[in-house]
Amino acid sequence: MHLYQRAIWVAILGNGLLALAKGAIAWLSGSTALLATSVDSVTDLVYTLFMAWGLWRSQQPPDESHPQGHSRIEPIVSVLIGLMMGLAGLEVVRRGIDSLLNEPDTFSWGWPSAVLVGSALVKVLMYLMVRRLGAEARSPAIQASARDNLTDVISSGTALAGVLAANWLHPLADPLAGLAVSVWIFRNAAAILMENLGYLTGRAAEPELQERIQTTAQNVDGVLGVHRIIADYVGPQVRVELHVDVDSEIPFRTAHAISNAVRDAVEALDEVDLAFVHVEPAELNEGSQHE
Repeated sequence: MHLYQRAIWVAILGNGLLALAKGAIAWLSGSTALLATSVDSVTDLVYTLFMAWGLWRSQQPPDESHPQGHSRIEPIVSVLIGLMMGLAGLEVVRRGIDSLLNEPDTFSWGWPSAVLVGSALVKVLMYLMVRRLGAEARSPAIQASARDNLTDVISSGTALAGVLAANWLHPLADPLAGLAVSVWIFRNAAAILMENLGYLTGRAAEPELQERIQTTAQNVDGVLGVHRIIADYVGPQVRVELHVDVDSEIPFRTAHAISNAVRDAVEALDEVDLAFVHVEPAELNEGSQHE
């Protein structure tokens, strides 16, 4: 749980400071490109608060209403993150088109450029920190937040190019840069939505993970074969159902111990939440093709 808390605090402090700094300079300068990135930072701050609640809720133990835990709440939060990013992108598009249709504002490039450079540096640091925490916690919500930080680095660079070009080439470069930033926002939002909708709809585990599950079960002493592996996502982790073959002549107690050993070995894999093992006599599957 401490990994989640650290990631949340990094996101709240970083996005809060950036939203204040970019919002103030965007208001003072009138830069559409800078406004686009400030809208993105405000959205980041809001969804970080959603993420904090969702991660806390997903870590609660099973209860009568959710006997298999609350892990599905986490990808739901990630879907909300993706939707909010999409809404932020729409606002950026609206502002950019409005500036293109009307006379774009002129402004000095000094402070907008400084805050965008500072924003990019902060976001690089946040990306590295949050990505590491997300990988350690195996959290799709934290990993989604990390990818958003990387997108913000790109959007800050695009906005910086627009600010400089608006001053040195043509004022229309600023709203055009704002529209370019919106493309990155939509792209990242779509990636987050697709990944986490897969978690919510029971997407099958990757073939590489299924192979590791089979190998892990097969290596348990007493297992003569493994077949009918069903592994799909229930939230950010996988639930596994598999059948193992054992010698039909061994005592029931021994067969039960083998079943428990397989369960423990498979659940020890980082990607696996729960494993359900069915024991069958090997003679029933002789001559069949094990998967």
